[in-house]
Amino acid sequence: MLARFHHLTRECPLDPQHYWRALLKSWPLVVVLALLGGAAGYAYAQAQPDSFRATSSVFVSATEGSDPNELLQGSSYTQNLVQSYTRLATSSVVLEPVIEQMGLDLTPTQLARQITAENPLNTVIIDVAVVDGSAQRAADVANAVTISLSRQARALSPENTAGNSTLSVAPIAEATPPTQPVSPNRRLIALSGLAVGAVLGIALALLRSVVDTRLRTARDVEELHLVPLLGSVARRSRGVLALSDEPQGAAADDFRRIRAQLQFADVDRATRTIAVSSVAADEREGRAAVALDLALAFAERGLRVLVVDADLRGSGLAELAAVSDEVGLTDVVVGRLEFAAAVTPWRDGVDILTAGDVPPNPSPLLSSRSMALLLETARERYDVVVVDAPAVLTSSDTLEIGRLTDGVVIVATAGRSTRPRLASAVHALENVKVRVIGVVFDGVTGGKQRASHDLPPSVLVPVSTSSHEQTFPFAREAAGGRAVSGGGPTSADPGSSGGSRRTTGHPGDATS
Repeated sequence: MLARFHHLTRECPLDPQHYWRALLKSWPLVVVLALLGGAAGYAYAQAQPDSFRATSSVFVSATEGSDPNELLQGSSYTQNLVQSYTRLATSSVVLEPVIEQMGLDLTPTQLARQITAENPLNTVIIDVAVVDGSAQRAADVANAVTISLSRQARALSPENTAGNSTLSVAPIAEATPPTQPVSPNRRLIALSGLAVGAVLGIALALLRSVVDTRLRTARDVEELHLVPLLGSVARRSRGVLALSDEPQGAAADDFRRIRAQLQFADVDRATRTIAVSSVAADEREGRAAVALDLALAFAERGLRVLVVDADLRGSGLAELAAVSDEVGLTDVVVGRLEFAAAVTPWRDGVDILTAGDVPPNPSPLLSSRSMALLLETARERYDVVVVDAPAVLTSSDTLEIGRLTDGVVIVATAGRSTRPRLASAVHALENVKVRVIGVVFDGVTGGKQRASHDLPPSVLVPVSTSSHEQTFPFAREAAGGRAVSGGGPTSADPGSSGGSRRTTGHPGDATS
């Protein structure tokens, strides 16, 4: 577990505020465990019997000596014997008479566990403390022990010439029944249980925030500090395209925000061919929907958009868009079909180039010169080209596609994508010098869907304008600053003659 913790924190270092937010998010767990711990501690304390402590004391002194020298010698002699008498208080020779006198059903060893004899520093006093479940019995036993100790001390001490004991052990403080138990300390036990429960809750919350690496909120993506978060998209039903099926919904507004973020992604660098990829293969359906909705968002601004299905391992884009997949990208790349014949008109301003036949090994096709020419032709004839690319971590195809486009947008899915996998995807692209434009966080619910930098509603209003190159500066040709209008004649068109060409229902000629 510690090795996994070290690996995760090294691979995806988190802002310290991540852990604070994890605690705030898990406060119900912390409170519940704290209350359970307190209740368990209180129940345990209530189940423990009361224990009472009673203390009696004896004074040890020499019985002889009248002049100062004799008194000094007697004092030193007494000091030397006090420690021995202290241990004598819990011995069998002292406790057996106590057991017999009081009729206790205990052995001397068992009774000794209830007795503590102490000699305060620099004194000749011995304190005998007895702990028992009965306050009265604790006092009676303490007094009986001091009396028995006095008798045994006299019997064991040396005698003088007159046959009398040279030491006296006399009781000086009689034990009285205590009124309050010394244990258990029920308040302390309950508070300890409360504290243990709270600490356990905090530990579980922090552990869960590290072990459960799934991305659940837009903030989870932002705090990785990998690449910009372009925006988050509200969760929608399977097969639903936000801008065509629910144009006034929250998800549609989210895509308009993302479109605006792409507008300002890099004002000094043209961003017209955008590869849309996912972290893992199990997120391909959400990625295809994002690619189509993003294309529709651009088309709302009057731009001509082409969606290219470059996931030759099966993305489901054609099925989602409800278009035929009989011919497409592979047919153009291998030269069986002209570009224009393979493009399918879809919605106003949006055309689709489906994947076509799935080859046994897609990588050589996607990294070929023909693929580069296809994307260049698409760039010349459309304002924006959105390429649906395979998942980064399951195929090297996206690395090849990324080199042929202006950048890659990674789609991360709420509750499915993880911090390590997203970090690995970004690093894989950056290691081969592919520009990562940002992350789209898809499938969030409720208040989790807003990123901290979301744009105001003023950028969301659909606009159709003939001068869209002023609204979207990235829709200019990087070389000459000339706006490209899809479908219209251009001097760069490989099919043009004498500065003009004939346009068809969908723009383009065959790539060479």
